Amino acid sequence: MYILGINAYHGDAAAAIVKDGQLIAAAEEERFNRKKHCAGFPSLAVRYCLEAAGVSINEVEHVGISRDPSANLHKKILYSVARISSISGLITSRLANAAKVRNLRDDLATALGTAPENLKAQFHSVEHHKAHMASAFLVSGFERAAILSIDGFGDFVSTMWGVGQGNSFEVLGQIEYPHSAGIVYTATTQYLGFPKYGDEGKVMGLAPYGTPAYLEQFRDIIQTLPGGRFRLNLDYFRHHSEGVDMTWDEGSPVIGQVFSEKFIETFGPARQPGEPLERRQQDIAASLQARLEEVAFHLLQHLHRQTGSDRLCMAGGVALNSVMNGKVLLHTPFREVFVQPAAGDAGTAVGACFYLWNVVLKRPRSYVMHDAYTGPEFVNGSVEAALKQHRIAGRLLDDEELSARAAEAIAEGKVVGWYQGRMEFGPRALGNRSIIVDPRRAEMKDILNARIKKREPFRPFAPAVLEEKVGEYFEQTHPSPTMLMVYQVRPERRSVIPAVTHVDGSGRLQTVSRASNPKFHALISAFERRSGVPVVLNTSFNEDEPIVCTPEEAIQCFERTRMDTLFLGNYMVER
Repeated sequence: MYILGINAYHGDAAAAIVKDGQLIAAAEEERFNRKKHCAGFPSLAVRYCLEAAGVSINEVEHVGISRDPSANLHKKILYSVARISSISGLITSRLANAAKVRNLRDDLATALGTAPENLKAQFHSVEHHKAHMASAFLVSGFERAAILSIDGFGDFVSTMWGVGQGNSFEVLGQIEYPHSAGIVYTATTQYLGFPKYGDEGKVMGLAPYGTPAYLEQFRDIIQTLPGGRFRLNLDYFRHHSEGVDMTWDEGSPVIGQVFSEKFIETFGPARQPGEPLERRQQDIAASLQARLEEVAFHLLQHLHRQTGSDRLCMAGGVALNSVMNGKVLLHTPFREVFVQPAAGDAGTAVGACFYLWNVVLKRPRSYVMHDAYTGPEFVNGSVEAALKQHRIAGRLLDDEELSARAAEAIAEGKVVGWYQGRMEFGPRALGNRSIIVDPRRAEMKDILNARIKKREPFRPFAPAVLEEKVGEYFEQTHPSPTMLMVYQVRPERRSVIPAVTHVDGSGRLQTVSRASNPKFHALISAFERRSGVPVVLNTSFNEDEPIVCTPEEAIQCFERTRMDTLFLGNYMVER
């Protein structure tokens, strides 16, 4: 049985496909149409998933979308009626978006060039946060676990928590619109001069440069309540009263201003994009991050008491906050944590699939998401064709020589493009669509920014470390295979790997196992043999664009930047 899962009409549109309870493929639309965080309908991602599974849409029995316009409907109506005059425009836009969800059959047929009546599948709407919860728990490998979904908003809810057991889960609580931890982070991110969709990660990187001097103000902005709950001081926000313009068309999403004048009264003038960062903005970022952690751990402490489970599964956009994630084991009673690799809305495509397979169809669980390598793969034949098309000569290497030559180039201080295997699902490059450099060279951060990445100088780069050596370099050893945990680098190692040690001594690490990615593991092992260090700097293979998907895109990025060496499959290309 084939099940197709879709996240559409919202940021990070994506598709996934499951066969008999096994995930065959999952990918974001942005990787195919090259529009960052693409909203709209994931036509190309759907086509890829069907091709990867080797089936036509007529062989798919169930299609699920991770939105349910009827969920919490009575609460939406009551809230809207009370504020109809002030948020009528917002209501109109939301109704239009809901209508799109209901037209899923038509849009899927159009995307595949067929008539709607030709689609034999049953269509299902899965409530947004239940799709998030399913995307984490049902693929975690945990027989029983606490579950937390926390983001901006979806289906009128910002936060949902519960407990999973076997092939189902129970919702134990939720927090509804207009109260949202994600909205606090988005509003503050905008106030700090980072207006683009997805810029919250920049503020997380800025926070360690400041001190939480405004923590009391943020405790007023988002207030904790008994039972793990929280609420916003709505004086600081516009989304509940005036509404916020949101563009969810086929391109990148755009969100209007969320913060109100109260932010400016409290913190001073908002920073405009491109203006220099001052100590005040650094302290605001630090205060925001500290308060997010307080609120999250308040909720998680309650969730642990409710469930009695030492295992935790997390999803939702806020679960992309790797600094917070890395402290869960230090500040709560949980002992094991699984974070969905595509914790943002893209991951709900996977959640929709497994919600239908396990919860609706009551099938037993049989799949564990050990890694995020679920995207397209291009074998050496495709690589050869791409090199020939670009009139580039590449040297063919066997696997052993491949890792040895790549390690040699990295140790020599070269910037290496590393393009292997299946593309990653989620926001992080995890050793298959990566740019790799030597972490021992402090100057590599500036070199990467000057040559390729052009990122703000306060943003850190990530270490990838052999899983079996993580305790030698980091103070925590819980696996972090998808780069969603920040741990402290051991003090005695910080001078050894300065290029991946942030200003506060931390690193957003990826633990690399031989089982999940043998080629990347072999590369890091070869680098360790040359340098004595089982760590490399790993950043995404892109230049102000979505991570590269095809060999052609990798070659184009290589040619227009100042990368030194490209390892494309088993081919080595040098300038």
